This record gives sequence, structure tokens and C-alpha cells, in this order.
Amino acid sequence: MKNLYFFSMNSDTPRPVLQGAGPIHFFLMISIGAIYPLLFTLNNYAVGSGTPAIAFTFWQTFGAAVILLFIGATRRELPRLEWPHLKAYIIMGATGIAAPVALITWLSTKLPVGVMSIIVVLSPPITYALALAFGLEKVKPLSLVGIACGLAGILLLIIPELNLPESGMFWWLLLALLAPASFALTNNLAALIRPPDSPPVSLSGGLVSAAAIMLVPAMFLFGHEYVFPGQNTWADIAILGAAAITCLMYITFLVIVKAAGPVFFSQFNYVIVVAGLLWGILLKSESYGLNVWLSAALMLCGVAFLSWSARRTSSAQC
Repeated sequence: MKNLYFFSMNSDTPRPVLQGAGPIHFFLMISIGAIYPLLFTLNNYAVGSGTPAIAFTFWQTFGAAVILLFIGATRRELPRLEWPHLKAYIIMGATGIAAPVALITWLSTKLPVGVMSIIVVLSPPITYALALAFGLEKVKPLSLVGIACGLAGILLLIIPELNLPESGMFWWLLLALLAPASFALTNNLAALIRPPDSPPVSLSGGLVSAAAIMLVPAMFLFGHEYVFPGQNTWADIAILGAAAITCLMYITFLVIVKAAGPVFFSQFNYVIVVAGLLWGILLKSESYGLNVWLSAALMLCGVAFLSWSARRTSSAQC
């Protein structure tokens, strides 16, 4: 659901010496990539059974915030409360968590799980495109090929008569594209407004906490109030599961990036696409046309070219 690239964007902080990826890091990367798409299934069940979308988003975000703040307290890396930090938490928490995650949750009953997994992975190409527009990145041929692959993949999805189960899904899919666009905007905002003295644990705790706080008035504004625990036990279990997956996502990210770097971690996008399609088939009995599989393949190629470009840039700077 969330995109974690914004923790790895350029900043004024010194780059740590990476230890290198070991077997445990491959295991963690594959595991979180396989588990993460289950969020879409949990969203689908909870919202489909009557849990308000914004409330579901709030409770899973709140649960993740509690755990991340606890980790920050034990490491003495709690969120900073100076204005530059608060500004980053508020802006990036809104664009990177509150708005896109609530949107994805709301759309969970309107689009197949596998299609949602493909859409979310569109974030890296959009991130690079926005970085070019903001002057944060230079033109790189491999990255441009990655963007082209991502664009071709999404074009295959938005032709409703060819692959979507229902023609009405076309408009929901277009709306869903706002989620990866919002994630991509956050990635670039991180390079512009992230305070240089903001460790990942502190930043993640601040962002998730700010997002949870912002979702409270949104719940009342849209009439999405829900007191946890509620009357639907399985919906509450879905909330706990979503919160646990969100926490695992952050913790795994922090562990892997510290040891192996963000480019290595970005490969989990490959696993998300494949796992999302498989979970949709196994848990929701979804079926996909040839164009959906071709779209997934193009998305994977897009991420591969972007990762290759980033790896070449990183090697050239060493």
C-alpha cells in the first residue's frame, strides 16, 4: 500500500557504508513482497463487509504508528518536533500515506486485487518522471525506457474492452492511478523538504503518526466513524492484519536499506506484482486476460530498467 522510496531520496545526510545483501536480506525482501499484496485482500474483505474505508485506513495506520513510535523510543529516535520536521511529517504524511492509502482502501471492492498490485508498482516510473520535472534527476536513457514500459503497461490496463472484467472498472482504474502518482510526489517531496537530520526510524514514525492524526477528522467529515473493536470480529482481525503488515513493511525496509541500500530493496516490486496476481487467483478466484499479464510483464520491465539505471549511477559515483 505504501511506497517507501521517499526514505532513500537524496538528502544532505552522509551515506552509510552498506554491508551488502546476504541470504537473510533476500529472504526478507521476497517475504515482504509476497505478504504486502495481502493488504489489498484485507481491504477488500473489511470494506466489503461494511467497515468504512477511511476508518479502516486510520486504524491500520494508528496501529503501525504505535509500534514505530515504540521502536523509536527504544532507539532514542522519536520524531522531532521542530517546524521543519513537523512540516515534512504533515505534507508527506498526507501525500504518501493518508490520501493514497485511503483511496486504495476505498477502491478495494471496485478493482481486482491483482490489478491493484500492478497499479501500485507504477510509482517508480512516475517518481522518475516527476524528478525530471522538478530538476532532481538528469535524463537517463535506461530510466526513460523504464518510464516507457510503465506507460505501455498502464495503457494495456485502461483499455476496458480488452482485459478488465467489467467495462465500468475503467473509470475506477483511472481514479486508482492517483495513488501511485501521490506516492511518487511524496518521493520527490522527500528530496525537497526532508530535514537532513532525520533518521529513517524518526521520519517513518513521524509520517505515520501525522497520517493517523489527519485521518481522524476525515473519518467524521465523511461519516466513516468506526470504533475498534467493532461488532464484526473478522473485520477487526483484518484491521490488525493490515496494521501488522504495514509495520513489517517499515521494519523490513529499515533493515534491508541499512544493509544493502534502496536499489536492492526496490526489487521487492517484482515480487509484489507476481504475488498480487497469485493472491487474487487463490483467495478471490480472480481471472485475468492476456493483457493483464502483459501489463504486469511491462511493469516488471519498467522497474528493472529503473533499478538498472540507479545501480549504474550508484556505481559511477563510487
